[in-house]
Amino acid sequence: MNLKKIQWNKIAPVLVFFFMIAYVFSPQLKSWITSGLMQVGFFKPDIPDIKSNSKLTPAPDFQIQDAASRTFNLSDKKGKVVFVNFWATWCPPCLAELPSINALYEKEKNNPDVVFITVDIDRELAKTAKFMQMKKYNFPVYIAYGADKLYNDGIPTTLVIDKKGDIAFSHFNRANYNSDQFEAFIDKLVKQP
Repeated sequence: MNLKKIQWNKIAPVLVFFFMIAYVFSPQLKSWITSGLMQVGFFKPDIPDIKSNSKLTPAPDFQIQDAASRTFNLSDKKGKVVFVNFWATWCPPCLAELPSINALYEKEKNNPDVVFITVDIDRELAKTAKFMQMKKYNFPVYIAYGADKLYNDGIPTTLVIDKKGDIAFSHFNRANYNSDQFEAFIDKLVKQP
């Protein structure tokens, strides 16, 4: 029995076609590819050089609520560096950056001067809790009221609020926050008066 040689020039377009269809209709595939690109150095956030005399925009106050319906305001966290991320479970770029957010959280969670506020914009904390458990993510998730204007451009949107309550960092779209440079940025903000 003679087997014909595989003609890759005929099979490759078919494989590419099926890959493209899967990419278009699968948020998990999109996030997996993006996560891979993040690991090799793409999607680094532009970290600003903050000087002690820099004029920054004050963060607007908004209310945050956890799954137990406990509430607090962003302004209650003044005096701490606050990492805020707006995301949703259906958003491929959000899904791609969540592993880096979780890794950063794991490194900083015992730092009393750093607070993480990740906001489920769908406000479905029961659904999100199942997602978090499945993915083994540990960062806290909240819903927010009065924060919609902060992610006008879309999600994911990430902010870092300095100890004075000013926006020291703002980034729209996916990024890898698990880097030495980003950790150094957070530490620099913690050390500022």
